[in-house]
Amino acid sequence: MSKQQKYKIPDEYFFRLHHVRPRFKNDVEEVLLYVATSISEMEVLPEKEFNAVLNNVLFGFKKNASSTQKTIDNWRTEISALFAFIQEENKYLQPSKMSIRLANNQYLDEFFNYFLYSFQYPGGHIKSHNIIKQIEAGVKFKPCHFILQLLIEGEKLTGKPFSITAEELTQCAYFDLRVTRDGKHPKDVAKMILKHRTDKIEYDHHYDQLINEKTGAYPSNGDVCRYAGDILDYMVLANLLQHKGTGYYYYLNTENKEAIDYHLRNAVWFNQYDRFYTQQEISNSEISAVEETWFSFVNQFDGIEAFAPHLDQAEQENISALIQEYYSRMTGDRKVPTKIIGDYGESLILAHEYLRTKEKSNRQHLINKIPTPLGVGYDIQSVELEKKKRYIEVKTTKSRKAINNNRFKLTPNEWDTAETMGDNYFIYYLVVNDDTKNIFMIQNPVKQYELGNLKVDKNLVVEFSKTSGQWKKLLEIRN
Repeated sequence: MSKQQKYKIPDEYFFRLHHVRPRFKNDVEEVLLYVATSISEMEVLPEKEFNAVLNNVLFGFKKNASSTQKTIDNWRTEISALFAFIQEENKYLQPSKMSIRLANNQYLDEFFNYFLYSFQYPGGHIKSHNIIKQIEAGVKFKPCHFILQLLIEGEKLTGKPFSITAEELTQCAYFDLRVTRDGKHPKDVAKMILKHRTDKIEYDHHYDQLINEKTGAYPSNGDVCRYAGDILDYMVLANLLQHKGTGYYYYLNTENKEAIDYHLRNAVWFNQYDRFYTQQEISNSEISAVEETWFSFVNQFDGIEAFAPHLDQAEQENISALIQEYYSRMTGDRKVPTKIIGDYGESLILAHEYLRTKEKSNRQHLINKIPTPLGVGYDIQSVELEKKKRYIEVKTTKSRKAINNNRFKLTPNEWDTAETMGDNYFIYYLVVNDDTKNIFMIQNPVKQYELGNLKVDKNLVVEFSKTSGQWKKLLEIRN
């Protein structure tokens, strides 16, 4: 019987890439939403004071009240380093654009697209001495951009959708300097993966460079592949990839072509480390001095339309047809107002309202989205069956998996309008994930606050409970 062939990266090309791994990875979406919502309105403060306030925020998450100070400090470091939630200037800290945008939009797929768009090796998400190691090894690598190219090249070679595992990505690209330093083409990596599959070659994870100095043991296969696996998982959360089986095989999400194309066409590179590649010696202080610039770089990007969630073509057509039906019935005008199809959550709620009143009202022509510049304190003007108006502020959380988030922000104008409109004012908190779309409806939030059913802090961050309102399934148009 022939011995099973195994593959290892040759020693002269092996270099382990790594980044901060959050201890809360299993709850990453909930933690990021919670923290972003909490710190987005924090004041600019000296570093020590800002960290103390943020620590209190982290102690308030789920079971963290009993956590040690060290655990909370680690969380804070991971959130600021990896996800760039905090920006620094002259020893003063403030919430970053990344955290403010997530707090305001609550679109987690959008957040992870921005995160992946700027993520690179070397980058300010690791400590200075590790950045120096990457520079000395000659590493220059953008994983998201490479992985998208790899999957496209694999599909060209096979003529069908191509998928990869974290193990294949690690062994054929992520830890191989021929890729991360020398720029080996994704097509050649795809060929290598396919050949290994054909030849039934297994991967050997026993690299001497990874031996634990204290125990002398090799890390497990899972530990070796976890950094590439993290990025693949973040790409799933960004809706760039899908996964199948038990999450081991990752492939392109072809329904999100706009975002994929944007990543491929608009690659950006943080070049402030480039000058160090020709230096004989690099000091930690030199690298540390670049850190502030790194977080400014990460937070400079905004308004990328391709990253915002969109109604798919079928949803747009269905909503347009529904609204045409009512405008035709009421006014004889078949033209759909151009303002109707636009914001993701508001458009879904608009269709919900048409369907909610479909059988019992002939006043759908009074249901309208309100243009944002008007600043009236609500997004949609709808109707009640008894000829009253309903003013709806839409808050949407969008993620890949079901998450338990019960917090959102209001503006002073929205709160004032809620106070003025009383029982006619509703907050529709729309929660969208891969499996379901549900709305938590809160009528007269000011009254609910006065009754103790809602918590509202000084920054108008609202925390609701099951007594604050009621859950309803989003009404959707079915073909």
